[in-house]
Amino acid sequence: MRGAILALAVLLFCAGSALAQAMPAKDTPQRGMLGGCEAFKWPLDKERASFESAELEMIASGAARGTLTEQAFGLVLQPVAEVGYVLPPAKKKGASGTQYGGMVVFAAPDKPGTYQVTLSGEGWIDLVQDGASLKAVDHSGVKDCPGLRKSVRFNVGAAPVALQISGSPADSVKVAVRPVE
Repeated sequence: MRGAILALAVLLFCAGSALAQAMPAKDTPQRGMLGGCEAFKWPLDKERASFESAELEMIASGAARGTLTEQAFGLVLQPVAEVGYVLPPAKKKGASGTQYGGMVVFAAPDKPGTYQVTLSGEGWIDLVQDGASLKAVDHSGVKDCPGLRKSVRFNVGAAPVALQISGSPADSVKVAVRPVE
């Protein structure tokens, strides 16, 4: 009798384990929030390759980059209080400790449309055009993808654009900008 009870207990335990593995947990993150580099909503292979390039140019906050086109660069940040933002950042506070930020200005794009801005690390992204912050149309971020942290998409018109980064815990970040294909 003990043997039958023990066998039944093992069978129930195994069935419960198999069922738990087959059903997703309630707290399983949504696609695009966690889960490695494949969890981004859209491919970021170009950005990753650019960020890993030995030729990636480092620029200072406040630099002008010409026409808004596909490009990648490293941005040297400074304490947020020292950045001459066009508009105050939309996100007021990040994590505790020193917060860094920066700004880059671009001439109007040759072709207005949806552009994505990708960062290698933590930071808030604002695009400012015609004196107003552009509303993000989509975003994707993961915390466990080495060298990539977030990508945000904006509809950009035919006017100069200021890219503002704020709330970074690091004093530099890699940035990639490109039109959405």
